[in-house]
Amino acid sequence: MTDVMRMTELDVHHGADFTMPGAEAHYPPDIELEPTHLDIALRLDVEHRSAEGIVTTSVHAHHAGPTAIKLHAVDFEDVDVRDADGKELSWRYDGRQISVEWKDGFGAGEDRKLVVHYKVVKPVTGLFFSAPSKEYPNAGTWAATDHETERARHWLPCIDLPNVRTTLSFHLTALKSYHILANGELVKEEEHEDGTKTAHWELKQRCPSYLVCFALGDFTRCDDGEHKGKPIAYFAEKSRSAEDLKRSFGRTGAMLDWMTKKLDDEFPFPKYFQFALPGIGGAMENISLVSWDGMFVLDETLAKEWGWQVDQINLHEMAHSWFGDHIVCRDYAHAWLKESWAVYMETCYLEDVKGADERDYDFFANLQNYRNEADHSYVRPIATRTFDHSWSMYDRHLYPGGAVRLHMLRHELGDDVFWAGVRDYVKSFGGKVVETDDFRKIMEKHSGKSLVKWFDQWILSKGYPALKCSFSYDDKKKEGTFEVEQTQKDDKKGVGLFDFPTDIGWVIEGKLETREVRITKDKHGFVVKMDKEPEQVRLDPLVRTVCSIDFNPGDEKLRKQLTDAGDVVGRILAARELCKTGKRKNIEAVRDAYRREKFWGVRIRMAGALMSANSEVASEALNELLGVEQDGMVLETLVRAVGSFRGPKVREALGRFIEGDVKLYRARAAALEMLGAQRDEMPLGKLLEAAGKDSPLGWEQSGAFRALAETRNPEALKPLLDASTYGKTSYDARHWAAASIGALAKYLEKADRERAVERLVDLLRDPIPRVQKMAMMGLQSAGAGEAVGSLEAWGRGLSEQEESAVKRAAAGIRAAASGKPGGVDKQLEEFRETVRKLNDRIGKLEAEKVKD
Repeated sequence: MTDVMRMTELDVHHGADFTMPGAEAHYPPDIELEPTHLDIALRLDVEHRSAEGIVTTSVHAHHAGPTAIKLHAVDFEDVDVRDADGKELSWRYDGRQISVEWKDGFGAGEDRKLVVHYKVVKPVTGLFFSAPSKEYPNAGTWAATDHETERARHWLPCIDLPNVRTTLSFHLTALKSYHILANGELVKEEEHEDGTKTAHWELKQRCPSYLVCFALGDFTRCDDGEHKGKPIAYFAEKSRSAEDLKRSFGRTGAMLDWMTKKLDDEFPFPKYFQFALPGIGGAMENISLVSWDGMFVLDETLAKEWGWQVDQINLHEMAHSWFGDHIVCRDYAHAWLKESWAVYMETCYLEDVKGADERDYDFFANLQNYRNEADHSYVRPIATRTFDHSWSMYDRHLYPGGAVRLHMLRHELGDDVFWAGVRDYVKSFGGKVVETDDFRKIMEKHSGKSLVKWFDQWILSKGYPALKCSFSYDDKKKEGTFEVEQTQKDDKKGVGLFDFPTDIGWVIEGKLETREVRITKDKHGFVVKMDKEPEQVRLDPLVRTVCSIDFNPGDEKLRKQLTDAGDVVGRILAARELCKTGKRKNIEAVRDAYRREKFWGVRIRMAGALMSANSEVASEALNELLGVEQDGMVLETLVRAVGSFRGPKVREALGRFIEGDVKLYRARAAALEMLGAQRDEMPLGKLLEAAGKDSPLGWEQSGAFRALAETRNPEALKPLLDASTYGKTSYDARHWAAASIGALAKYLEKADRERAVERLVDLLRDPIPRVQKMAMMGLQSAGAGEAVGSLEAWGRGLSEQEESAVKRAAAGIRAAASGKPGGVDKQLEEFRETVRKLNDRIGKLEAEKVKD
């Protein structure tokens, strides 16, 4: 699964520990009786959101004697269980598991078939349906599955854990007008006299339950050729065109060519199909049938903002065809072997196809995403058995945190050794289950190095190095000294010192010199002969180390680095340090560098640096830059940076942008949101107008809802309540009305706040799952302690996976409920405004000194 949706969700972990009290270690199940094949024969009724039929499980005994097996099966109806050959057995069903016991034990190597008849009606998760209704007559007609991590059990009787893998047969019956898709190859379709057809699909490769997938419905289809004889095709609701699908996923064939060459391994499955449907959430690497949320299907406008992102997600899911699908993690303790690898293959693709700047920026962005979680929420080992639920593992440690460590390992071993080891790993473990030690041993085999300490330190331990650096130059001795200190040690958190190589660098007369050094203790001094004082000095100039860097060698050197550093990260770090000083000259230097900067990612980070400067000089610079920036990949971030300040000039800049020629969805949505954040001076009428109009794909209307919440104005409540009503707002935007009610509620007086909380509690029962989820987030935003009982009661009807998130949200609400809503925020705003004015005054005084 891609990390996009996980990273953009409300962070229910924020400020909390990784686990709730009482979390236990999780282990893979015993498989004395191992399922080896599933024959799935189902009849789907999309209108009534139900499925019924028979699943036949082939069971193999590893030794003589076992008699019992348990299958996960949640909320099934009309259950009946039999042995296909009439062998005597007994069974019971408790609503969550089917427990089966044969009268006679299995012989060693014996195979039997277990037949389960059942029905599911409106499953809470795992199998999703969409059909037109009175309120939403244009809704698509379809059914599709989505499981990660443990949700197949809500429609499929199975052992719903990854070390159990089966081959698959599907016999899926639905209306004959539908496309019917599933894992594997299509064997045949057979039409029936009742207006239905049955599609028979076969997957010969073994597949864990979370990767089992089918989708059927009234779809647009786009065929896009083949990869070495294996067909490539894309599907979406009828409202989306084949051109949209081609625009979104049309690089798939080229990516497959790159991936198979990079790994020196042929694509392991019979086809590469992808489907995109609204509400699926993120993207998922189901074997030979990748699923996407419909939000990622690009029209011409959205492609300008999100085309790069969609390509990265496409590459990510494709990488899972090897890392996760072909090579399966034995249990979720080792999930980094799939998710970290998929993220890192994104970086490698950018490196090979677009160059070193894209590679370095992707590493930097991944490192920042990981550090944001590690610094502000919790630290945990990348691989751990102790978690609340397997879904809890899918965080920023697992995705970017592991990916940046793989990049560091590659640098330590060298490209030749690293990729030889990876290709051996792929060939050796394709079709098998793996643990972390399997990967380590392969890399040791190719490198000749003991990597036990490396894995203990970087994968099995908490935290990362936080480095503080200083530089001094002795002109008499012609020596430069780098002082480096590790500052991350925290006994309470369990974070210790690290032992690792990195590099120091210096530039003299435009030439970068580097030297590898090893950090082994808390403090080091590295002395280097230098003919003259360098123009630039760097720590980790090769951009390979998982660490934070606190290094300000002085304004002059930083300004030189800002303009002349040959790598994108060097320019980003210089901009950050210069803006931290708050000095007018330095902020103006960053503004000027932004204007000259060609790489989009550096401009994004420069905008963030200017935003963090929190001065009028920085605000004026951002307003100016918004008037000249045209890149759709940058504009949303730049708009948010502009709107992080408040004042007449900011409102004018945002207003000009909205009224201007740039019609990008996400950037305009951000501009509306930032106008709302102007508080008392915001144009409420304009925001209400935008909130009342449908917009392409719902982007701008969603932004208007968030803007209304940002106003903190009680007049915004009624339009948000109206917009959240089922049928009143487009499917694409209504869930944001729910979330915005919660964001607004904590600033309302008692009576209005009660109305808001009551509506959010009602929305927990909404027919649309993502509205329910946003209602939960809204209750958390509102700090609605009075609704915790209702929230927990709702959670008990969900999957274990989703209930785990509800429990954490409820705990967070309880912890925050005693605080007075809005009080701290108001004080913080006033403090920031004071600091901004002081910084501006200091900047003016400096300018006066220069004149003197």
